[in-house]
Amino acid sequence: MVGTARRLVAGVLLAGVIGAGARAQDYPSHPVTIVVPFSPGGTVDIMGRIAAEALQGALKQSFIVDNRTGAGGVVGNSVVARSAPDGQTLLLAPTAFAIVPYIYKTLPYDPLKDFRPISLMGITSNVMVVSPSLGVSTVQEFLDLARSGRRAITYASPGVGTPQHLLVEYFAHQTGIKMQHVPYAGSSPALLGLMSGDVSMMFTDLAPAIPLIQSGKLKALGVLNPARHPSLPGTPAIAETVPGFSAVGWQGLLARAGTPDAIIDKLNAALVAYLRTPAAAERMRAIGVDVKWSTPGETQDWINAQLKTFAQVVPEAGIKPE
Repeated sequence: MVGTARRLVAGVLLAGVIGAGARAQDYPSHPVTIVVPFSPGGTVDIMGRIAAEALQGALKQSFIVDNRTGAGGVVGNSVVARSAPDGQTLLLAPTAFAIVPYIYKTLPYDPLKDFRPISLMGITSNVMVVSPSLGVSTVQEFLDLARSGRRAITYASPGVGTPQHLLVEYFAHQTGIKMQHVPYAGSSPALLGLMSGDVSMMFTDLAPAIPLIQSGKLKALGVLNPARHPSLPGTPAIAETVPGFSAVGWQGLLARAGTPDAIIDKLNAALVAYLRTPAAAERMRAIGVDVKWSTPGETQDWINAQLKTFAQVVPEAGIKPE
């Protein structure tokens, strides 16, 4: 009787293993959705579409981008957290994924327990830009002006709680200067406000800033990378003036927690194979993103580190969870 029960349990377990393997082998058997938690047209959306095209080409199945916007990414993140753990619903996660846990008192998901990383995709470089009318040309001159009290120093951001807002506050905290935050409804209006001289400074993505810098509409003081960026070789890193200060944006692809290893590995292999190509590097460089791929484990380590960083940055920015 006991032997029969043991054989029955073993048979059930074996059937489960075989079933999971078969599902992974057949994956994807129908169209896959990649949820992008921000609106169409921005860097995050473009990265989601790059992932969809790469995976569709490699896995011979449709990958569809679904923009689910709201609450700094929480709406889209929640869609994936509530989905089945079968690899059919994926998340294009940007920097904001590691920020929202600290600006909301409660979330409808756990950023560590409800997701499985697949791979990083890229690193977004940012640059410190000022209005030419401000009359400064270096980070040190900007700091000297801010400390002098000769004029009020303001900075623009795409909104409260965005990475650009938090990183400027972190910069102010690290340097001991005071600035007034002027939030705008998006990056484009913020850049327009800066060009018109309505505000003094902004941290922004490198790609949209480069033509404005080259045309003289904005002045670049420093990049936020640890070292100078090849797209702006004549612009120093902020770290050359403020030792240790650096910050980059990122994008990665995640699945629902519980998704089988075989499916995660299949997605990782297909995505990384594309990211290694010169075509991927060229396409992403055009939108200001440097290619960065990783194993699922390395991606988890990256997210853990980002969560730890913003656990410090958000309180230092004076933002209280709502």
